Amino acid sequence: MQHLRGVGWIKARTLPPNERTVKSLLQKGWIEQQHQGPKNEVFFRLTEKGLEAKTLPIPIGGHGRMVEFGLKAKK
Repeated sequence: MQHLRGVGWIKARTLPPNERTVKSLLQKGWIEQQHQGPKNEVFFRLTEKGLEAKTLPIPIGGHGRMVEFGLKAKK
């Protein structure tokens, strides 16, 4: 998600090749996919839900502890 950063549509080929992660993010509604251009290339962008998820604390260690990374979209 850090590659998307809320800056609009990003070509899929510029992202790290991890099909499983992309599929998971699409299922969660954190990113969306669109085909664009004359070559019908795949593009992704963060959704509002994905931007919100970037700011949520993350559970660590299974002991109820949370960590915040403060990943916020650049403006």
